[in-house]
Amino acid sequence: MTAIDIRPVEPGMLDTLVLLEQQTYTETFAHNYRPEDLAIFLQEKKSPAVLLSELQQPGALYYIIYHQAVAAGFIKLNLNKQPDDAVHTVLPTPVMELEKIYVLQAFQGHKLGKALIQQAYAVAREHGIKSIWLGVWEHNTRALRFYQQEGFTHFSEHTFKVGSQDDTDWLMRKELF
Repeated sequence: MTAIDIRPVEPGMLDTLVLLEQQTYTETFAHNYRPEDLAIFLQEKKSPAVLLSELQQPGALYYIIYHQAVAAGFIKLNLNKQPDDAVHTVLPTPVMELEKIYVLQAFQGHKLGKALIQQAYAVAREHGIKSIWLGVWEHNTRALRFYQQEGFTHFSEHTFKVGSQDDTDWLMRKELF
C-alpha cells in the first residue's frame, strides 16, 4: 500500500465507514449544535442501518482514503442526481452529486481532501459526467475556499436540518469537459 490509497467501500467495510462518518461530522460541526440535535442527526443520518441502505442505493459510490494504511476520510458520490431544487436548476447531464467529502482532523494538511476530489473527477470522467455539484454549509469558510479553488461556483441554496436546527447550504457546481 502506498502512503495514500483510495478504495471503494464494500459492505464488509461498514464499521469503518460508520466511524469515519460519525467522527468527521462531530469533529467538524459539533461546536455548532446542541448535543441533543447532534445526537439526533447522527442517529438519523449516520447509523449503521442508514449507511448500509445508502451503500445499496443505485448510483451511490463511497470511497475511503487511507493514509499510511489508516482510514483517514471518505467521499460519497451520487451518479445522475440533480440538485434538490431541480425544478429551478437543472444541470447539464450526465450529472453527479459530491454529497460528502470529509477527512479526519488528525489527517488534515496531508492533501487528502485534494486526493479525494481528484477521485471524484476520475469517477466523473469514467461515467462521462458533465456537471458535478455539492452542498456546503454557508459558514464553512474552509470548505468554501477549497471548492472555489477547485472551480466550483454558487448557484442556489437549500435548507439542511440537524436535529431541530435549520442551516443554509450553498449549492455549488462545476462544469466538466
